Amino acid sequence: MSAALLPRGGWPVMLTPFREDRSIDWEALDASVDWYVELGSAGLFAVALSSEMYDLSAEERDLLARRVVERAAGRIPVVVGSPVGGSAEAQADAVAAVAGTGADAVVLISSQLTPLDAPERDWLSVVDTIVDRNPGVDLGVYECPLPFKRLPSLDAVRALAETGAFTFYKDTSHSVPVMTERIRAMEGSRLRLYNAAIGSLTPSLRAGAAGLSGYAANLYPDLLDWLIRHVDDAERADAVTAIQRLLTIAEHAVNLRYPTSAKVLLRHGSRLRFAPISRWKPEAIGPHESLPLEELAAYIRSLDLPAGALAAGR
Repeated sequence: MSAALLPRGGWPVMLTPFREDRSIDWEALDASVDWYVELGSAGLFAVALSSEMYDLSAEERDLLARRVVERAAGRIPVVVGSPVGGSAEAQADAVAAVAGTGADAVVLISSQLTPLDAPERDWLSVVDTIVDRNPGVDLGVYECPLPFKRLPSLDAVRALAETGAFTFYKDTSHSVPVMTERIRAMEGSRLRLYNAAIGSLTPSLRAGAAGLSGYAANLYPDLLDWLIRHVDDAERADAVTAIQRLLTIAEHAVNLRYPTSAKVLLRHGSRLRFAPISRWKPEAIGPHESLPLEELAAYIRSLDLPAGALAAGR
C-alpha cells in the first residue's frame, strides 16, 4: 500500500456524455479528461452520481472507469466509484474488480454498504470485510444522497482513517462544523476530506479540507483551482471572495435538471461539445430552462477574472 496522499484541489465528478441514441460518446469523454487535466484539476472521480452511475450497466461502468484511467495516463489520479450493494463478500469482490481498472482508489458508496435501518456496527463490519479482502487497495467513501444519504458518525470516520486504507472522503454533510471535526479525526492519516458543496468551500478549506469534489469542479476547473490555491492569500482576498460568491450563486442555476444542465452550460461556455442528453433525467431541457445557463456562460466570459475556463472561452 502506498503512503502517498491524494492531491489538494478540485476533483470533477465526471459527467458521462451521451449520443442521440443515449450510447456513451467516448470521444467526448476523452476530450473532457484532457480539458480537466489542462485546466488544473487535482484528480478525477469517475463513476460518480454525476456520471449517472445507477443508469449505467456494470459493463459500461467498467469501460468508463478504464477509459478515464487510460486517458488520464498518470497525469492526475483517478478514483472510481463502486455502486454495488449486496453481501459484504459481493461488495469486496466488486471493489477488487474496480481496482483492476487501474483506479488510484475505489470509492465506496456509503448508502450501499448496508440498508438504511442497519446499525453502524454492521456498516463498519462490511468496511472491515472489504479492507481485509482487498489488501493493498486504496479506498474512499462518498456520502451519495441516493438511494438515501448515510452520514457516518465521527467515530466511524476515525475508524476509516485508522485502517490506513482510506485516502478519499467526499463529504456531503453541508456543515462546516461537522467537516472540521472530521478533518481533526483524520489528522495523521492518509484520509483527506473533499467538500461536495461549493457554498461552504472557503471556510472548509480554512478548516483543513483538501479541496472540492462537486459541480463547480466539473464546470469551472481553473477558477476552482485558482480559488483553492489562493484562499489564504491576503493580497487576493477580494478576488477570492468574489469568485466564491460567483460560484455559489452559479450553482443554483446548474441545480435545475442536473446533470443535463451542466452539459448545456459546458456546451455554451467551453470547448466541450456534450450533447444535452442524460439517462438519469432524460427529459429535454427547453429554451426557458436553457436560457439562464447560456446567460450564465456569457456573464462569466464577460468578467475580468484571474482565471476561468468560461471566461477564456477555452
